[in-house]
Amino acid sequence: MDAFRNRVDKIVRPLSRSIFFGQAGLAFLRDAWIAGRVATALSSDLVRLAPTERPDFEIQIDGVIQQFEATEADRNGRRRGDEKENLELEPDPVEKWRERFEAIPAALDRVVTKKIEKRYPPGVGLVIYVNLGCYGTYLDEGLPVLQNGTAPAKDKFSVVLVMWEGIVYKLWEDGQPVLRKWPYTHMEEDL
Repeated sequence: MDAFRNRVDKIVRPLSRSIFFGQAGLAFLRDAWIAGRVATALSSDLVRLAPTERPDFEIQIDGVIQQFEATEADRNGRRRGDEKENLELEPDPVEKWRERFEAIPAALDRVVTKKIEKRYPPGVGLVIYVNLGCYGTYLDEGLPVLQNGTAPAKDKFSVVLVMWEGIVYKLWEDGQPVLRKWPYTHMEEDL
């Protein structure tokens, strides 16, 4: 599992933002990035990208294989491949943090609705990477937002996981609300 994640990170790190987010055909790398972090967080025995179009990846824990569909929730219309690459640090005012936080419900609604419409077979889980970070400022306020925003998926997917602020949250399992969490970051990422 760590070998998978490390290999994906070695492939992804040298790619420019415009290539990683803008070049057609690299969606599998973004799925692999999510898969590696979920596998790390859940202490999986094995992880692999699925050989079929859907779902995106599989993990194995204690001999049980779980399939997952991966997606990303972000601001509507954001095209990171079109954003300029700036290696200089820029200010990120607190007002922007709140703006990103307040964009979460609409972002979740968009991606959850799209995934539900695809009608996955029973037993597939959903992982949503929420790319609207707030530096941990709104965690207490954010958990109910994540739970409510993913509620429409609870009966369509066996489990619903959300990756937000360096944590994988299990919010729904077999249609029932749960709250479990695991970190998916490594110390070297935080340096």
